[in-house]
Amino acid sequence: MSSETLFLQKNKWPFFKAFALAWLANSIFFGFGNWDVYIDRWWRDVVFDNRVIVPILIFLVAPTVYALIRRENPIWGLIASFVPVGVAVGAINVTVPLVGLSPAEEAVGSSAMYTPLAIGLILSYACRVFVPPYEYKPETTGATGFFICWLITNFSVSYYLFAFDQTPEMFINGYAILAMTGAILCCFAVNDKAQLSVGEVMARAGLFACLLGAVSLVTLYTAAVAANEVKDIGPVMAGCQILMLYGAIMIIAASACGVRAPTDKELMTRDWHITEAFVFISLIVWPPKTLFELGVS
Repeated sequence: MSSETLFLQKNKWPFFKAFALAWLANSIFFGFGNWDVYIDRWWRDVVFDNRVIVPILIFLVAPTVYALIRRENPIWGLIASFVPVGVAVGAINVTVPLVGLSPAEEAVGSSAMYTPLAIGLILSYACRVFVPPYEYKPETTGATGFFICWLITNFSVSYYLFAFDQTPEMFINGYAILAMTGAILCCFAVNDKAQLSVGEVMARAGLFACLLGAVSLVTLYTAAVAANEVKDIGPVMAGCQILMLYGAIMIIAASACGVRAPTDKELMTRDWHITEAFVFISLIVWPPKTLFELGVS
């Protein structure tokens, strides 16, 4: 390791951290002077869309409340929750078009699909600027803590769906429930070697469900396209998307009760796996229009 890198590693003054975060925020929101472009035309409409910012804040209740109950700093619990929260919000925003496929033109390239995940990724990295040392305590991730966080998370999601008229009955899906249950059973079945806590097993089940939902949805979509029956397969694909929502909820609940990867690097890797699964779906099923399609020359 070079002496310059070692110096920066050992000397991260509070001013330097604040300056780094302020620089990032300024570049994103203000564009170094392009106020009218970034604020008026883009970020105000995209970030502060009620379908984006409101559910993100509501879904972060569980990690915040549980950390306060245990009198702990909630920052690592929030960092572990940001990306799965983004996936959960994006999954909700894309499920309604999938069921009917009538307003499909409104979902193509919709910011309500991509922005929640983008915000989750930005927050997960930006908040690492001001965090205590990474520490994981698997003994705090047992059945009781996970069940409490799972109830709080489901209540938060249900509150958003009911309060903002998101047709909550649509998100009770038989296929998704059966597949989620199967993922949980499989993760417990292979736990004889790893000896993980209940929260850790449920976190794995949530990740498994997210990946299973992504692969299943894309497989069904490509088969329906080949058979020219895309409109008929819409509700079935919605079940796969809801399965991803269930998996994200499971990961949020596990993160809220303290489940994390042994190292920060592994936590980042988990977040990228979830991100890739969601982007895999959105870019194949709901891709934004290309520059060629828009007639840009």
